[in-house]
Amino acid sequence: MPIMFIIALVFLVIAAVVALTIPLTRDKGPRIAAAGLVAFVGLLFTLFASMNTVPTRNVGIVTSFNKPTGETTGPGLKFVAPWQNVDDWDASRQAYDHRSEKTCVQVRIASLANACVEALVEWHTKPGRAPEQWASYKKDFGTFVARRVDPAFAEAFNEAFAPHDPLKNIDQQGNLNVPLAPYAEAVKAGIVTRIGEDVEVLSVVVTRVNYDEKTQGYIEAFQQAVLKARTLEKEKANALIQKQITETNAKVSAVTRCLEIADKHGREPGLCLGGGNPVQVTGGR
Repeated sequence: MPIMFIIALVFLVIAAVVALTIPLTRDKGPRIAAAGLVAFVGLLFTLFASMNTVPTRNVGIVTSFNKPTGETTGPGLKFVAPWQNVDDWDASRQAYDHRSEKTCVQVRIASLANACVEALVEWHTKPGRAPEQWASYKKDFGTFVARRVDPAFAEAFNEAFAPHDPLKNIDQQGNLNVPLAPYAEAVKAGIVTRIGEDVEVLSVVVTRVNYDEKTQGYIEAFQQAVLKARTLEKEKANALIQKQITETNAKVSAVTRCLEIADKHGREPGLCLGGGNPVQVTGGR
C-alpha cells in the first residue's frame, strides 16, 4: 500500500474522530474548522497517492498490495486507486552489443573448434508480458536480462553457427568469403523460438567471425593449397601453350627453309606450300 495513502487514512481517521466530538462541545466552530482542515489534508494525500509517473518508453505495471493486477499503462502521469501503485518496467530499445574481439560471442563450429562472433542484436520486451516478468524477476530488469535474455541469445548464436565450416567458404582465388546475413537470420529465428513470447527482436547484425589459432592455421594451410593448385593449373596451361607455339614455329621454320632453298636453286616450292613435309630441293637452274 502506498505510504501516501496510509498518511491520508491517518488524517481522515483524525478528521472523523474530531467530527464525532463536535456534538459534545459548546463551541463547535473550532472543532468543525479543525475537522475540515484535517479532512482536506487527508483528501490531498489521497490525491497524491493516486498519482504515478511512468518514464518514457517504459511500461507501467499496476499493483495492489504489492501484487500485479494484470493492468498496464503507458508512460506519463497516471492515476489509479489510492491503494494501488504503478511500478515501471523497461520496454525501451535494448542492445546486445558484442562488436569487438574482447566482447564477441563464443560459439562452437562444425569442426568442434571455437570461434568468436562479433554481432549486435537490438530488442525490447513485449509490453503485454511486463507484469509477469516484473513478478517473476522481483522487479529487477537487470536480473531478467541476465537470467532470461542473455542465455537465450547465446544459445541461438551457438545453434546458428554449429554447422559453420570456414574451409567450405574458401573460393578458387584462395579468399575466405563467409556470407554473414544467413547466420544473422538464423540467430534471429533461434531467439524467437526460445523467448519470442517475452521479447521482440528488432534487428540482428553479424559483422565478423574470429577463429581460434588452430582453426586459423587450417584456413591458411587450405588457402595455400588452393593457391598452389591454381598455380600448377596455370603452369600446366602455360606449358601446353608454349608447346603449341614451339611446334608451330618449327613448322614455319621448315617451310621457310624449304622456300629459301627452292628460290636459291630456281626450283618450284612443291610440297613446301602443300602442307606436307618439306622436301630438300637440290640442283641449279
